[in-house]
Amino acid sequence: MTIAVDFDGVIHAYSKGWANGTIYDPPMPGALEGLRQLMAQDAVFIFTTREPEQVAKWLSTRRFICRTEHDGPFWNVRGQLLVTNRKLAATAYLDDRAVPFTDWAQALADLAPEAQR
Repeated sequence: MTIAVDFDGVIHAYSKGWANGTIYDPPMPGALEGLRQLMAQDAVFIFTTREPEQVAKWLSTRRFICRTEHDGPFWNVRGQLLVTNRKLAATAYLDDRAVPFTDWAQALADLAPEAQR
């Protein structure tokens, strides 16, 4: 399996939002251990809107082996994190802002302004 993990709000605490574009917070509680656990059983990549090199450097200082270059639609390497802003094929996406999709009626109801309050 391949698991895609969002960076801000899932790995990086992201308490101030984008702010000035820096990665300013510590990791979310359990994030680094969780990533290592996923990486032991699956291929994992980090999906971010940030510059991949910035995120890879932050993760590397926390003892992760990271790559930012990859051609192709799949990431199947275990034990190494790909950091990318490309949406690659994955078995699952772990994201703090995701709306689960079951059907369009439910999706529209979940995205309605009342649902966001």
